[in-house]
Amino acid sequence: MSVINQMLRELDARGSASADLPVTPIRPIGVKRRAAWRALGGASLAAAGAAAIYWMLPAVPTMEAPLQDVPVIAQQEMKAVNTPPAATASPIQSAPQPAVAATKPSSLALQQPQGSVSAHETARGVTEKRPLPDPPVPVPFLSMDQGALQAEPAVVKKMTVLSPEAEAQQHYDDAQVLRRAGKPDAAIGKYRQALERNPEMTGARTQLARLLQEKEQVDAALSLLQTGYALRADDGLAIAAGRLLADLGQREAALDWLQRGQAGLRPADHALIGALLSQVHRHEEASRAYQRALAAEPGQGGWLLGLGLALEAQGRLGEARMAYRNALERGQFKPEVMQFLRERSGLSGS
Repeated sequence: MSVINQMLRELDARGSASADLPVTPIRPIGVKRRAAWRALGGASLAAAGAAAIYWMLPAVPTMEAPLQDVPVIAQQEMKAVNTPPAATASPIQSAPQPAVAATKPSSLALQQPQGSVSAHETARGVTEKRPLPDPPVPVPFLSMDQGALQAEPAVVKKMTVLSPEAEAQQHYDDAQVLRRAGKPDAAIGKYRQALERNPEMTGARTQLARLLQEKEQVDAALSLLQTGYALRADDGLAIAAGRLLADLGQREAALDWLQRGQAGLRPADHALIGALLSQVHRHEEASRAYQRALAAEPGQGGWLLGLGLALEAQGRLGEARMAYRNALERGQFKPEVMQFLRERSGLSGS
């Protein structure tokens, strides 16, 4: 109880102390209310003036009205936003071509109510957020044949140009085939074409001259050989001309042409020279020519007979008898020739 009494005494003491404090005078409420009403009146007058100016300005085009000064791309974007999406889209409907953004700035700079967005800001915002894609490149229509031709790579064929020598060789090969096939006329034409491409082709001249000689065109064949030798001094042409002249009976001219081709003479050519020399009574030269031929081919009976005749004409009878005996052993002759050889060799009595 003593504690409660003590608390009551302290409360009484505090109450008496607050009664002794001076009281602050309070201003009347009416003074502050007048100042507030004056401020509100001034604000209302300013708002009324701003509203009057706002209504005096020309009307701002709404979103529904046609936008004449707004760029085309902005109009399309605004229509796309305001237009509700279609229920279903046709699968074959082609996508619209994107329009080119206009670069001319809009001249609208009017104040709009709070919360509205200007056409320029809408166009700028849409353009910045979603950049326009590049316009598609038009693809020309191609038929099936044109498409196949363009798909396949172009093939450039390089034509090989043959040299005159190569063309001449081709014609010569064709002529050889025709000659072996028994077609001399066609072969003659091919030989001539070969000589037109390469006039210095020795093989074509000799073969053509041989075919012309077989056709009894001896003068044309001889002229062909001699003209070729004038273009190019070839041993083969000289020997061919000598043989042709020997067949014509022109012994001295034949010997002259055969000696021009001395480096290219074969054993048969030496034997021909020996026979020609014997006919013109040049027996010593003839024996040497036969000996050169027999050195390469000793089994030729006819050449041994010619050597024996050349040695006998010179008075070399012992050497001549030996040549005749070798001819009997190695050669094949007619019966009358065989009898002659036996008599000349001293074997006729045995």
